Amino acid sequence: MPAEDPKALAQGNRTIVWLASYPKSGNTWLRSLLHAYLYPDEPLDLNDLGGGPVHLARQTLDDYCAISSGEMLPEELIPYRAILHAHLAKQCTFPAFIKTHDAYTVGRSGQPLFPQECSAGAIYIARDPVDIVPSLAHHEGRDLDWTINRLADPHAALNQWTDKSSTALPEYTSSWSGNVASWFGQTEIPVLHIRYEDMHTDPASTLDQVLKFCSLQVDQSKIAAAVSACTFDALQRLEGARGFREKPSSQRAFFRSGKVGEGRATLSVEQQQSIIATHREWMEKLGYASEVPTESRAGLQD
Repeated sequence: MPAEDPKALAQGNRTIVWLASYPKSGNTWLRSLLHAYLYPDEPLDLNDLGGGPVHLARQTLDDYCAISSGEMLPEELIPYRAILHAHLAKQCTFPAFIKTHDAYTVGRSGQPLFPQECSAGAIYIARDPVDIVPSLAHHEGRDLDWTINRLADPHAALNQWTDKSSTALPEYTSSWSGNVASWFGQTEIPVLHIRYEDMHTDPASTLDQVLKFCSLQVDQSKIAAAVSACTFDALQRLEGARGFREKPSSQRAFFRSGKVGEGRATLSVEQQQSIIATHREWMEKLGYASEVPTESRAGLQD
């Protein structure tokens, strides 16, 4: 638990609560739970969750900061993105939940990407990297080995290509370990750390923790209703009926499986050994099993 209550920091322009995670760690699920709790009288709509990638809109950054971001190096964008974050915070009321897959990053000038003066707090969602692999492989349309290498890449980023720029700004995920370490290691913003596995086992308790962290009123009946509205099956049905504009491909479902332990049940021994060897330190710190498997398991290629 954080040393400070984020509500105490939610003064002036400190309105943003960052929902931070490595990709495919339950960020959108938590956004759904929060939306269902805060707006119980509205039908849940995946395309109206709030807290989405508005801060990653390249045109918004270019217009507000009077730059041409597509012509700049990614690290040169950090101070400008920080300015945009501060601007967005001024338009919001506490708590403004905003999703990010960026590692906590400080630019060469010493400017944090997530300025303290606009950030009331952050909720970091961690997930076992062995389970992330099959989920992220499906999400990206890649094979398992490519995805394992991606989790190990300290320079990994979303929305970044060598031959073009996208309408979305790059997000610097770093490696799985690097992403986790960056948020656990910073001291500028109070952080509540939660795990996907605990959210899966007891989503009501996790939502209760998040609400209390943000000093929001806790109503157990509303929590129960939000949990019921946001089961994985319910979110799959909503995506099937109405689509989800944040997913990367119209051909692949965003809410695919959501199972705990899938990676350990399906990845090969060698694949699991590679993941564990790379990420052992933070896996152990977060309570994930880091023993090296010795028995063969059937591989599943998404």
